Amino acid sequence: MIDDGANPLAEVALALAMAFFSLMVLTLFAVVHQPEATIVDSMVVQKSVSEAVSEPPQLVILHANGLFDEMLRPIDADGLPVGKPITLGVQADLTMSEMMRFKQAHPSLDLKISELTPEWSDLLNAKLGGSDE
Repeated sequence: MIDDGANPLAEVALALAMAFFSLMVLTLFAVVHQPEATIVDSMVVQKSVSEAVSEPPQLVILHANGLFDEMLRPIDADGLPVGKPITLGVQADLTMSEMMRFKQAHPSLDLKISELTPEWSDLLNAKLGGSDE
């Protein structure tokens, strides 16, 4: 074996330094040569943002007595709009299995599940009856 006085740790450090330098050069190259955003891309983004703003989610309340709209009128789940955002308001005492059962029964609906505030729960209990915690 030839003893040239080289330290193996120095060679490892040199290899790591070269690797980091290569990564830095590649990163700079990627940042400098990013494709410019076209007008079509910005139009699509603006359109989707305006659609999201113009369509607030519809509130649907899931209660033990059935489904209700924000005015506490009974509604049919089959009449809910497909593809439009729907916020499913549930009371705190509703089990997760009941929520998932509703979601699985209506897979085409764009549902977001949210817990009702105490004010909503009091209003529901007063109008429809139910458990009062």
